[in-house]
Amino acid sequence: MIISITLTLSLLLLSSSSFFIEAAKASNQCGLPPFVDDLPNSEKKEILSIWKDYKSGDDCTDQRRETQEIIDNLTSDIRAVLFGRPPSFLKDAPISVRKMFRDIMHNRTLKHDEKKQELNNLAVQILNQKQLAEFRRYLEEREHQKKEFENKVNNLSPAAKEVFHKLERLKAERAKIMDVMTDDVRKELRQLFRRSKN
Repeated sequence: MIISITLTLSLLLLSSSSFFIEAAKASNQCGLPPFVDDLPNSEKKEILSIWKDYKSGDDCTDQRRETQEIIDNLTSDIRAVLFGRPPSFLKDAPISVRKMFRDIMHNRTLKHDEKKQELNNLAVQILNQKQLAEFRRYLEEREHQKKEFENKVNNLSPAAKEVFHKLERLKAERAKIMDVMTDDVRKELRQLFRRSKN
């Protein structure tokens, strides 16, 4: 299980995750969120599918709600990458380089150590010396945060710890299901939960 963000950061990101819906309501604009291309493939497909049949001028309340549900179910790691500031080593990097790092960070098939190794290999290949030094500081900081969070989890009561681990397994299982779901099944399930306009 990959736990690389402190509980505080996770809570901050959770509290701001409704930003897309609130911003869309305030501006009366409907359509794909600007970060759709930065999402992991399964969530990207799901959001593209939600907005596929939308026509300008139509009510988009259902699409906004469904989009928000997907955003709310993103892992804290992915939310940090999407809505947080990029790590200092990527601050001045071209978008293509950011995307390469983001693709590894979003890869749910990699275990923590594998992800760390792939990120390190990529960093050595394409970052300059200054960025590489910042990357290494970033990794050290993330490892420190991971250990702090693991200590907090270990200090939970047995009941809270059990629920935490169940929720983490459910997130991972949901991600696996979403990754293999066909577009037709996705659409069918979305229709099942869509509110009637009558």
